[in-house]
Amino acid sequence: MLVTAVFAPVRNPSYRADMTVNLPNDDSDRPSTLEPRNQPDISLDAVRRLAEAVTHLSNDHEYFLEALTEKLLATRPVARGGYEDTARQYLIDSGVFTAESWAKTAASLERGSLQVSETAEWLGDLFATKSIASASVFLEWTEDAVLDAVAAGRLYAVEVSGRLRLPTWQFDIGSPNNLVPGLTEIIRVVAPRWSWQSVAGFMSTRQSSLVAEGRKTPVDWLCDGGDVAAVKQIVEDSDWS
Repeated sequence: MLVTAVFAPVRNPSYRADMTVNLPNDDSDRPSTLEPRNQPDISLDAVRRLAEAVTHLSNDHEYFLEALTEKLLATRPVARGGYEDTARQYLIDSGVFTAESWAKTAASLERGSLQVSETAEWLGDLFATKSIASASVFLEWTEDAVLDAVAAGRLYAVEVSGRLRLPTWQFDIGSPNNLVPGLTEIIRVVAPRWSWQSVAGFMSTRQSSLVAEGRKTPVDWLCDGGDVAAVKQIVEDSDWS
């Protein structure tokens, strides 16, 4: 069974396979195999709190932690040393920053504010997906039937950290078969063009050309009986924008 036919593009993680972090335990502090920068100084209490948070957020704890770890290792690390003096002075002299606002911004960046924001956005994307098992329960299909629908292009699936996930925008409990009307046609037009995150953003954003008692998102438009051709036209027109 070929399941990858309608997968959205997924960026390959840019980290070495042998990069691991051994967190401290009750017995010893084992060395890390990360690049030789400052070795992590993480308390056992912080590790326990992370485990509690993972347990709180996800039913599949192991997968969630593996996916989060993969994401963090693939994220560009906090730059050491910050901006050069000439760049900093240029930003201040040009009026982009005052000395005070630059100091606050630099401190925030050194704490990893960009990395936190990126990871938070990624978590939001992940939580807006269903597992095969969850989709099976929602649709009242067998898991094999879900996989068959993915392979046939009737469901939209992406691979995240080695597992298939189905973006939730395509599910609608008030529509026939609990799926957004016209889904197969939408998959056909968006999958070759955009990443799955971009697709999710588009499907949940009001469009100026989808108007019926106000502007509608593509999902609302389709669920309210709108013509799928209008949504496809927006996607195809993006090729020229």
